[in-house]
Amino acid sequence: MSRRFFDDQPFAAQQPVALGAGPSHHIAKVLRMGVGESLTLFNGQGGEWSAVLEEVGKKAVIARPLAFTDVNRSAPLPVTLGLPLIKGDRMDFAIQKAVEMGAAAIRVLNTERTEVRLKGDREDKKFDHWRQVIISACEQCGLNRPPTLEGPLPLNDFLAGAGGLKLIAHPGREPLRPEALAGAEAITLLTGPEGGFSDPELAAAGDAGFLPFALGERVLRAETAPVALLGALWALR
Repeated sequence: MSRRFFDDQPFAAQQPVALGAGPSHHIAKVLRMGVGESLTLFNGQGGEWSAVLEEVGKKAVIARPLAFTDVNRSAPLPVTLGLPLIKGDRMDFAIQKAVEMGAAAIRVLNTERTEVRLKGDREDKKFDHWRQVIISACEQCGLNRPPTLEGPLPLNDFLAGAGGLKLIAHPGREPLRPEALAGAEAITLLTGPEGGFSDPELAAAGDAGFLPFALGERVLRAETAPVALLGALWALR
């Protein structure tokens, strides 16, 4: 399988194209790929292109798309993940694995017990970084439609805009049963921050129609919960 690269531009068969700064740097400087090597290109609009490198230089990397394949590797049910901010690299881990596990949208949240607060330039830089984490995960796992990313959002705004079957991870509650997913056309999954949700937040989620559930009696770490819970949803479905 050839290496995959995301580039947010249109492609056409047999029409050489200069790749963007991100994929060009990765191809030329990191991987040191050469002329004639095969690669796969996708632009987030669905499907992917087989391509070949025609030029690898200091100023430009030129690829020639060969054939389009209309393949969709997205999960069968769109899941919007509400993910409270987590400290350090663990946030990257949570986002990366949520992408690999098929989340269609990721909403980064501020909660009462969120231990990270971002403002101004720092928030913008983090958002751009998380976006690149998503792209890299898609390149690795085969997704051709990167999940949308928003936030950080106040929890109440997220609750007010949630749709579909609404689920909230809550240790100690009953496990989710397969029949709970029957007929669902979309899911909103809310996982907790490092310090857990406050009682008023849990009450607000209940008022917004969120159904609490757990994976047994164990309390999962904030970065582990999204991965485990997404896996459980696919297994139950």
